[in-house]
Amino acid sequence: MKTVNKDSVDYAAMADFLETMLMRQADKLRSYDLDGASVIAEETTVIAEELGRLGILDRPEFADRKRRLEQVYKNICLIIADQRQEVADKMTQIRQGLKAVGGYAGK
Repeated sequence: MKTVNKDSVDYAAMADFLETMLMRQADKLRSYDLDGASVIAEETTVIAEELGRLGILDRPEFADRKRRLEQVYKNICLIIADQRQEVADKMTQIRQGLKAVGGYAGK
């Protein structure tokens, strides 16, 4: 059985892969592919948790990667917030339309 110690894992590659996957997730969200974004979120959670648990991104040599990952996460949050606002706006329009239709039906 092969054992893996902390020093044999390529954490830089893990962080880079995480960044790539998060960018893909952002692209999926922008194109309203929520199922695809959810699948990626499940995959990236494991990697992000491992990097966080070990404090890898707190190491000085990972400062640039940490900054980039934080930016991608912020972008994802902004995309989600924007889409929530779009949905809320559309729901308001639908409610207004239903009120108008109800008004005509009562006459």
